[in-house]
Amino acid sequence: MAFKLGDVIIDRLQFGYGATKTKALYALTQLSNATIDITADSTDIKDKDGNLVYRKYSGKSGEITATNAFLNLAVIEAISATSAEIADAGKAIVMPIFKIVKAGETLDITDAVEDTFIVNALSANGSLGKEYTKGTDASETEFKVDTAGHTFTPPTDTNETQYLVKFKKNVKSGAKITISGDKYPKAHELYFKALAVDKCNVGSFRAVIIHIPSFIPSPEVSIALEGGDSQNMDYKGAILTDACSASQDMVEIYFVDEEEEDAD
Repeated sequence: MAFKLGDVIIDRLQFGYGATKTKALYALTQLSNATIDITADSTDIKDKDGNLVYRKYSGKSGEITATNAFLNLAVIEAISATSAEIADAGKAIVMPIFKIVKAGETLDITDAVEDTFIVNALSANGSLGKEYTKGTDASETEFKVDTAGHTFTPPTDTNETQYLVKFKKNVKSGAKITISGDKYPKAHELYFKALAVDKCNVGSFRAVIIHIPSFIPSPEVSIALEGGDSQNMDYKGAILTDACSASQDMVEIYFVDEEEEDAD
């Protein structure tokens, strides 16, 4: 029997997927929502009495807004328009490190960059105290950096209980993403996969695939540096049409009339 178009119920959004023609860019597996808005310009034709007799539409445009439950570093890389630097054992990245060291304790500083240490007393109320200098041994006024033994020893100032230590380190596992003022994201393909049910057969899931052939993400981003239960990252952008193509496709909707085995 041929498939018939009719009512379907979107049960939930499973994920989003961004890619070029040859390379996957990111996957958004924690999408709580996504909305596709298609709008158009219009010109109203009215008769002499002001009655609307015709409306001419032109200039379609599309916008996409979505919310991911967590910050996604691959998306940040895509909207930054710069390739992330990935650290590994063969290519370390120098990164800033901050540590709070209690008086009388030591700190492992393996792979630290020498002569990058800045040490201040840190009071219980969060205020910075006096700054200390590097010495050959820890004392009331100096801290010690033992590069051979990979150990930092804080000052022995009897008036302080803890110290804020900033230094640089050759990190061998991690990443660096740079957002520059003169670089903007490039257009790519965007997909969404949702699960749907037929209103007359609600016990069986079907896949709905949304394909946007050309999506350009907005360079605007809000990075929420907070704990708690809200870690949302908003993601938005525009749907483009190809001015050099005979096809002006904006959105393709695929309904796969096959039962989805994994509905999670």
